[in-house]
Amino acid sequence: MTFLRNTFFYLVFYLWTTIFFVIFSPVKFFTRKFAVYLSKKWTDSVMILCKIILKIDYSVIGNENIPKDESFVVASNHQSAWETFFFVCLFDNPVFILKKELNSIPIFSWYFKKLDFILIDRNNSFQAVKHIIESIREQKPSKRAFIIFPEGTRIPPNDKGVINPGVFAVHKLLKIPIVVLKHDSGKYWKNKEYLKSQGTIKVKIYPKLRNYNKKEFLKKLETYFY
Repeated sequence: MTFLRNTFFYLVFYLWTTIFFVIFSPVKFFTRKFAVYLSKKWTDSVMILCKIILKIDYSVIGNENIPKDESFVVASNHQSAWETFFFVCLFDNPVFILKKELNSIPIFSWYFKKLDFILIDRNNSFQAVKHIIESIREQKPSKRAFIIFPEGTRIPPNDKGVINPGVFAVHKLLKIPIVVLKHDSGKYWKNKEYLKSQGTIKVKIYPKLRNYNKKEFLKKLETYFY
């Protein structure tokens, strides 16, 4: 039953995604507002498919900790592809900080540009942090959530990753609050595995961090993640 459910999900997901983005492929000619609307509709549909077919739902604690009147950085742990869908549903018009290799995906790369996503070269840490800071500084007045994965890659549940201190540089130089988000998506949406497990993903949003020194900041982040 699990195998059939997962197979059906992949068939529906890829068919629906192909149809959706072929129809809405002329994103270069869309207004940014319409591109945001399409992005939200597609991710909402993916979350519905997850719930109905895969039986993967989620619960959120700490919604009240999401800033309403300022830009902020969301520092999240990274376990699977699930959270990339979820964050578009949770936050209003978020900006993702992604590895530049994703820019090679047809059509999606056009949406990344239209949505102001920040693409970085992970092999050049200094230039990557510099680009992130410059990009966020430029977009900061728009009062948006900037999504960053400080671990840099997907880490299996119960494993401990290495937190890139670049997130502190962003916090310090831009005087922008950091909202730490922890989830356990990898328990159900297993990374690089065909079969997903049904269950409820737990998401916790912590109060924003502001005015910490580097040691305290990274220690706090590590405590929340692990």
